[in-house]
Amino acid sequence: MELSTINRRIAVTAGLGIAAVITALLTVLMSGGDPGADVIGISLVIIVGITLVAVIKTVEKKNILYICLIIGLLMLVAGSALAVIPASGDNSASFSAMAIMGLIMALIAAVSLRKPVDYDIRDERTLKVGTWAISYSWYLAYLMVILMFWLSFFGIAALSAEAVLGVLMLLMPVSAAVFQWYFSKRGDVY
Repeated sequence: MELSTINRRIAVTAGLGIAAVITALLTVLMSGGDPGADVIGISLVIIVGITLVAVIKTVEKKNILYICLIIGLLMLVAGSALAVIPASGDNSASFSAMAIMGLIMALIAAVSLRKPVDYDIRDERTLKVGTWAISYSWYLAYLMVILMFWLSFFGIAALSAEAVLGVLMLLMPVSAAVFQWYFSKRGDVY
């Protein structure tokens, strides 16, 4: 993959991550919440994490993957250590977010380092399968939102925002991976 494509992917991912964090911060402000140091700290960790994960997923150089692995492990250790220190007080959620993001980065970097060189060959078929898998995943998530809305609306289930977001956060990537696996084994999307 050429450098301009890699740089564009990283820039787009970082830009979308920043836009998502700004939207979340504006939502906190409009709902009457106080975006204190903890919320801003978590936001910065998320932006850095999203950008570094984009680097890990697009760059194929081993030395950059090792650097990202080390950064992930350092974030994991530092976030875990700082989260349990009683003096951290209000910032413990930021430190926990840093530890979780470090774990995610370390896992993705480690898996990327173990992949064979010719593992990520992209052709028209794999791009088509990936596109359809993401589309099916989005459609499944949309149907799940509709289902959860009606379950809550009719009082069948009392769903908290954390439960709904947690279900969607797990459903979307897992279903995308399952659909991609299914379509790639099938040979095509139709």
